[in-house]
Amino acid sequence: MSNSKKTNLKRKIKIEKTEQEEEDEEEGVSKKQKISKKPGSKQVAVKAKNYEPLWSEHELLAEQTGLSLNVAKNITKLFEDGNTIPFIARYRRDATNNMTAEDLRAAKETCDEIIVLRNKMSTVIKSLKKLDVLTNDLAHAVTSSRSIEELEYIYSSYKTGSKRRLAERAKELGLEKPALMLLNNERKVSLSDYIVDNNKDLSSAAAVEKGIIHIISAIISTDAEILASLRELRKRSNFAIKTQKLGSKQHSDSKENKKEDDTKFDTYKDFEIATKYIKPHQVLAINRGENLKVLSVKVIVPGVIFQQYKSLCTKKWFNVGEAYQLRTNILKQAVDDSYNRLVEPLIKREIRSELKQKAERASCEVFSANLKQLLLATPLKGKHILGIDPGFSNGCKLALISPMGEMISHNVLYPHKSNRKDKDATILKDMLLEHYCELIALGNGTACRETEEWISKLIQEKFFQPLDVKYTIVREDGASIYSCSPEAKKEFADLDPNIISAISLARRIQEPLAELIKVEPKHLGVGMYQHDIKKKYLDEALDDVVSECVSFVGVDLNTASQCLLRHVAGLTEAKAQQVIEHRTKNGPFVCRQQLLEVYRIGKKVFQQCAGFLRVGPTSVEEEAYFYKNTIATKLDCTNIHPESYGIAAELVKEMNLKLVDVGKSDFIKTVKEKQLDSSKLKEKFKVDEQTIQLILDALCKPLNHDLRSDCPSEPVFKKGLTTIYEIQVGSVLTGVVSNVTHFGCFVDIGVGMNGLIHVSKYNGFSMKLGDKVETFSAPEQARNILHMIQGFSKHHLDSPFDVPATQRNSDLKFAVRMIMKDVSHNGDKCVIYSWNVGFSGVSASTECLEAPHSVAFHSKSKPKQPFYNVLMDDGSYRYVAQEALVPTTEVGALHSNKDLGRHFSHFFNNHFVPNAEK
Repeated sequence: MSNSKKTNLKRKIKIEKTEQEEEDEEEGVSKKQKISKKPGSKQVAVKAKNYEPLWSEHELLAEQTGLSLNVAKNITKLFEDGNTIPFIARYRRDATNNMTAEDLRAAKETCDEIIVLRNKMSTVIKSLKKLDVLTNDLAHAVTSSRSIEELEYIYSSYKTGSKRRLAERAKELGLEKPALMLLNNERKVSLSDYIVDNNKDLSSAAAVEKGIIHIISAIISTDAEILASLRELRKRSNFAIKTQKLGSKQHSDSKENKKEDDTKFDTYKDFEIATKYIKPHQVLAINRGENLKVLSVKVIVPGVIFQQYKSLCTKKWFNVGEAYQLRTNILKQAVDDSYNRLVEPLIKREIRSELKQKAERASCEVFSANLKQLLLATPLKGKHILGIDPGFSNGCKLALISPMGEMISHNVLYPHKSNRKDKDATILKDMLLEHYCELIALGNGTACRETEEWISKLIQEKFFQPLDVKYTIVREDGASIYSCSPEAKKEFADLDPNIISAISLARRIQEPLAELIKVEPKHLGVGMYQHDIKKKYLDEALDDVVSECVSFVGVDLNTASQCLLRHVAGLTEAKAQQVIEHRTKNGPFVCRQQLLEVYRIGKKVFQQCAGFLRVGPTSVEEEAYFYKNTIATKLDCTNIHPESYGIAAELVKEMNLKLVDVGKSDFIKTVKEKQLDSSKLKEKFKVDEQTIQLILDALCKPLNHDLRSDCPSEPVFKKGLTTIYEIQVGSVLTGVVSNVTHFGCFVDIGVGMNGLIHVSKYNGFSMKLGDKVETFSAPEQARNILHMIQGFSKHHLDSPFDVPATQRNSDLKFAVRMIMKDVSHNGDKCVIYSWNVGFSGVSASTECLEAPHSVAFHSKSKPKQPFYNVLMDDGSYRYVAQEALVPTTEVGALHSNKDLGRHFSHFFNNHFVPNAEK
């Protein structure tokens, strides 16, 4: 069970305990009705009872996430029962309507927040009872609260030790009685009756009126009906965030920090945006600037909020009883005062809180998605790999691992010293030749670039022949932390930590998941603004992602390390240790069911983890006698949960097959050919359709199927490098997405710095960590490439049509599957077929290589930008500036231009494919 799940259970137990304490307290004090004893207050009977929220957890979950009530109820129950996200995502799809693990994680976070709110609500009720101020109206307001901010707002007047609010001071002066009489219009009030000459706070009618207004303001601004109406109104209203840069006198940072802040927050120096359009990274950046006292932040509340608030108050109180001038004036002032001093600040706090919460969640989702892609990278099994941890003064640490991941050779070289280059090159070659190793994993830390140049030069000189040596750049993030950990010392007792780092780098290519889980996720460097998120919140989310990845890939129960086992859904460090000890003492497991024999593994833990643990022979030779054991079953090497083995056996029988043949090619072929309809089978076997489909999918795959093979994302190996100075306009480069954020993705194109592909350049594709993309540089200086490259998903780049298209005339660059729409001509569809890299922006008629039918000049504000030759759907040519074009995928109608065939061979999958001979 994950730490976050334990936290949920603790919170639930705490809530139940608090409620029981309240029952005991009530019985011990009195079973009679309590009467408010505040001076001048209206007596309101409060029964001795526990106050439950006026909402259920699943109702609030549905409201906040958009889930159906039924699904929200199922999810709440599943989490309360201690089920883990991987288990629910795979084996309870019927209850969640096929929600993904990511959706479930978001729902769990909301459930956690709801539990915190409920827990806080219970504490507030208990405190108000102790203070003897709990009335029915106050209890109703508290139990109606739907956010921590709203609850804190209501409780703030009574919080022990807090600064007394104006209303409380007025009550102590005895003004609550006339305030209630005025508000409820019970009888007319004369302010002179409450003037006290020797009390400066009651020395005049104006002072008395002021105190009464403060009391009425507090009452109407905490009224449950008013707050509920405002809550709904706020959902329909448009708010905005406005930021300005503070002057140097308004913050006391050092000059160095100020200079850095001035550049970092220039975007927000005079910035305004609607809250519904603001991006998560913008919210986090603004919050950081505010915390550093570089930015001032305001929430702009639309005037309709106050108008509606005034209307609600008028309807509820103004029209009660007979109207008279004093009451009307005081109520009007109270409405204005309550809104300006209490309600609007509350709305602003809630807006800021919601934005922060959404931004933190989005940032966490980005980190989680990147981490998941990193962990699920395709392993490169069965190869010798040389890991190199580069360095200058301490040398380059080398470690060569076997196909099983064992370290078989290590050394330290100093290739950056002029007198060592030839000698070290020979040592490196001998290491590689001895074990016929052709793959090098080079760390991306200090001296990476220089070491890459050295290796690249040796490859170009064919120094390693007959070996075909290639290398790839590997993230070093967290490797040094792991190399000094107790776990590393346990495996490599007497080995230098620097050599351990090199081993780790090689293993990150060979088996990424098993190696990367040894490092805390936050040290892997794939997040966005993760330092602005609460550590506990981030750690819980990332732990869940690790557990999800390890569980979904599956773990061999007989060979897995404790490090792997502890991340399996339902298992903990202690339980993983118990499994290892049982395995050591009793020998290998023969079936999943034997897990129940392990100390401290009961039915609930077994239910959560069994489906993610594989039990089977470790070799082909062992298979012959392994399945002779009567309790052994090949289903233990599939994704099918033991609770569904009976259904699986019936399905196999339905197809006239045998369980002993599960995983064999003929068995798989027959299952696929049968094409059983899960919707019909669910009635026959009295089980949900999702379970039937899961079983059929599992039977269609070989034993111990690795989901990472479904979407392979192997590392990019290179034989040479390119410098940024070698890149020319239109150069085509292959890169790997190294990080993904909400505003774009960073691509390692092998030139010493990462390029940024802005989200606006995705052209409808989605980018993931590890994706291979092909990029071309735009007509700007080479050093600006990190802002100018454009990328395309690997899925759309493997076509051979792209190769000849990139080898055309160097003066005329033809578009490689770039589909765009001309928005400067009434939205007419068009397609780019070439662009002139030499055009200076002065005269299109003399420099355009194809004579256009019309020419569009650039704006004066953007003098240096690409100009494109485009084919219009009306049969014309045009020559337009980049600013006049926007990406689109709506190109299906662009087929009437008679010249399309001159430039494109055919139209395929929303892309025009260039002619190879053009």
